Amino acid sequence: MPESGTADRFPLGGMRMMVRDMKHSKSIVLMGLLMTIFALFSLSGCRDKDPLTKSGSCGENMTWEYYASSKTLKITGSGEMVTEDRFMWSDYSIRRLIIGEGVTTVAKDAFYSNRDLKGTLELPSTMREIGEFAFYGCSGLTGPLVLPDSVEKVGGYAFERCTGFTGIRLSASLKSVGDEAFEELTGAEGTLVIPDGLESLGRSAFYKCEGLRGDLILPDSLTEIGSYAFAGCGFDGTLRLSAGIETIPMNCFCMCGSFRGDLVVPSGVKGIADHAFTDCGFDGTLTLPDSLEWIDEYAFSYCRSLTGPLVIPGGVKFIGPSAFESDEGFSSLALPAGIRFICSGTFRSCAGMRGTLSLPPSVAVIGNLAFSGTNFSGTLVLPEGLRSVGEGSFAWCESLNVLAPLPSTLESIKDYAFNGCSGLTGDLVIPDAVTYIGSHAFGHCRKIASVSFGKGICSIGAGAFEECASLKTAEFTGSAPDYYGQDEKKPSFPAECAVSALSSEPKTFLEGLPENAADSSDGSGGAEKEVPYYWTQSLAGEDFRGTGPFADYVLRFDSVGEGSFSAVFLLKRNDRTVAEIPYTADANDYENQTVRTDGFLCRGGRILELSHENGYKNAGILKGEILFDDGTSGEICFCAGSEECLRIESVGYGMCPIIKEIP
Repeated sequence: MPESGTADRFPLGGMRMMVRDMKHSKSIVLMGLLMTIFALFSLSGCRDKDPLTKSGSCGENMTWEYYASSKTLKITGSGEMVTEDRFMWSDYSIRRLIIGEGVTTVAKDAFYSNRDLKGTLELPSTMREIGEFAFYGCSGLTGPLVLPDSVEKVGGYAFERCTGFTGIRLSASLKSVGDEAFEELTGAEGTLVIPDGLESLGRSAFYKCEGLRGDLILPDSLTEIGSYAFAGCGFDGTLRLSAGIETIPMNCFCMCGSFRGDLVVPSGVKGIADHAFTDCGFDGTLTLPDSLEWIDEYAFSYCRSLTGPLVIPGGVKFIGPSAFESDEGFSSLALPAGIRFICSGTFRSCAGMRGTLSLPPSVAVIGNLAFSGTNFSGTLVLPEGLRSVGEGSFAWCESLNVLAPLPSTLESIKDYAFNGCSGLTGDLVIPDAVTYIGSHAFGHCRKIASVSFGKGICSIGAGAFEECASLKTAEFTGSAPDYYGQDEKKPSFPAECAVSALSSEPKTFLEGLPENAADSSDGSGGAEKEVPYYWTQSLAGEDFRGTGPFADYVLRFDSVGEGSFSAVFLLKRNDRTVAEIPYTADANDYENQTVRTDGFLCRGGRILELSHENGYKNAGILKGEILFDDGTSGEICFCAGSEECLRIESVGYGMCPIIKEIP
């Protein structure tokens, strides 16, 4: 066929095929271009999805990077973390915290109070130390808190109030835990294993970790433990104390109401500070070591379930106020031979204590409410050398049967001392040295048949023998003292009691007082009138009771108005107001606090000035010199607390108070 048939060889259909092929090629190119563009956009999108927002250095060989989109903070490098500013990442919103291997510390305050720090906390195996306040208040952290075994130190407040943690696992290498390091991890539950090798545990280290359970075992390597260390925790097993501790600090285990079993204080412990075991739930026996020297106030108070005999070792020289108050389960009491004072409330409401109460011959003062509410029975023998029986000391000890002859050294029997001792029988003989029997002192002692008073009695308080149904006679060796008669609101004796004295005229409570006592001073007294003295205002309304033979006297300071330059105190005897005594004082002198008068009388002696100081447990004390008509003088003291406070001196935390000799 002729070749001139090109048109025939490439008909219109061929042209279409050629065009179609060209279009196909262009489509492929266009598709490739679109895919390239799409890939580029995709890659760009990946980079922009979590862009690096901030970064910087946080140590010599360490950097940090923060990605805002994912809220991720990465800390990488090696060595110690050092932050440029306090609270470095405290205001960052962090959903994931990555601390890389090689990092050895978390800097102080690094995440302080960052509630936007969420999730679990994972620390690298190279971590050695958590700085103070590092994660303080990071309540958004959840899951168990696990410290790698490389961690040796947790700084103070490091995890305080991280309430989202569900458990605590301490490092096997841990040596030191700072103050309040794990305080109020209220969400943490389960057991707490304290590692062997731990040496020091700071104040309030685990305070109010209420969800902790099981036993608490403190290793013998632990030699320092802070106050409140485990206060308010929920342990419901036994407690094993470290043999390396000499003093159990204040409030250390208080309010751990779920502890069970025996409480054994290990050998080597010398002192137990105030409130150390208050309100603990132990339901076994208490064993105290022979090394023990002192027990401070409220140390074992409200441990209601402790049982068995309470034996206080012979080396104990001091037992503080309310040390065993309301410990209802103890069955008996053995006191150490050298104890000088039974402080106020020491065994108050120990209702389970029974049998004979044997007081050591060394006891000189029995404080207020010391044995009230106990159930000792038989004969109560008060030792020779005893000076004072405090307010309510044996109140409502209904099982006591006989009160043995009182010691010749006894000077005062305070208000309510034996009130409610309904089992006491027989005749009561008051020694010559007793000057004061307080109000309601023997009230409701229904079986006392008679009472005879020695030569020294000066005052008998209101209701002293009220409701003593069997009391028929009251005899005085000399003239009758000041007492409350039947025409007064609270007569000292029941109406059926015959009161007799050698002299029919009772001593007047105004005897020996100046007639013009109420205005015996012009208020000068040497004070600087141009400056008000504020320190005396703190004494307003407080009763300072005399001690020894002056126990029936009370000083009550009147209130001081703003801008006042002088004031008065009320002088009371046997709870009757005798006079208003003007006084002056050095202005704002907090180191030398002295009140001055023109002289007022107490039982034949004149007092010109009194110095004020705070005694044991801040009990207010007024001391002065009393000048007698015969030219002799002596010391007179008034105390706002229980009388033993005059003879006890605090010397510092964790140390046995000094016991002063009684002149």
